Amino acid sequence: MTRVVARKAHRKCKCNTMNANLPLIAAFINFIVICLADTLSPEMQMYWENHMVQPYFDNTTKREVTAIAGQTCQLHCRVKSLGDRAVSWIRKRDLHILTVGILTYTNDQRFQSLHTDGSDEWTLRITSPQARDSGVYECQVSTEPKISQAFRVNVVVSKANILGNSELFVKSGSDINLTCEALQSPLPPSFIYWYKGGRVINYSQRGGISVLTEQQTRTSRLVISRASPSDSGNYTCTPSNSDSASVVVHVIKGEHPAAMQHGINGANVAHSSTYIVMVIISVWFQLLLLAPHPPSASPACAAAVR
Repeated sequence: MTRVVARKAHRKCKCNTMNANLPLIAAFINFIVICLADTLSPEMQMYWENHMVQPYFDNTTKREVTAIAGQTCQLHCRVKSLGDRAVSWIRKRDLHILTVGILTYTNDQRFQSLHTDGSDEWTLRITSPQARDSGVYECQVSTEPKISQAFRVNVVVSKANILGNSELFVKSGSDINLTCEALQSPLPPSFIYWYKGGRVINYSQRGGISVLTEQQTRTSRLVISRASPSDSGNYTCTPSNSDSASVVVHVIKGEHPAAMQHGINGANVAHSSTYIVMVIISVWFQLLLLAPHPPSASPACAAAVR
């Protein structure tokens, strides 16, 4: 019994070793066949390349891709010694054929196969990918049996964030200080633009504006010194690879310490206090209505008293 188990384990080990070496063996056989084919006529060379040389994948391509929602991503599949076989792209979750050769076989025109004549690369391009497009895609070659290579796509939705509340109250003459983060993006943004009311902030139109952007930390800091009421408005930061984020800035004159310290939370506290006072007054009136009252004197009693 022990010998049988040992033999099975030995065979399994040999099979695993053979499977691991199959690409090397195929490449070596193809090299020998190609060398021999050089001595043949053009017709025989075509026959050898189409029927005797077996296709194999170039395993140096990137097999896991992180894409940003809305930004085009590409999967690169390289097939050596393809001959007259066809390359197809298949979505694994529903086995839907997306492309065959350079033709698209889906109504979703966001998927497209790219190939240059003479190249061994077949690229699947996904335009404007969404989170639902995450999953496994297969590059398949029409050999018998078919061979395929799997690629995994992870589509992330990246959104910027401006630190603090959605509304900011600043005293006139103070500085406006805004910090934008793009931490969810898989790669650092190549740029982060700041807008006011839909227009890029013009540095030359007003002095005292500075922007410090750090790609590695994925942050950008906007400072507007000596703010005036004209600096009030909607400020938006837009990283190159993330959805934008906005904040409303109010530059006010005079002293408003509660609003300036707590932003929108100060206003919420004021509304809460008013609501509590109204509830107390309402309860007090209801208690007055429910309290017992002394009975009023009848007209006969009143005449007797007189």
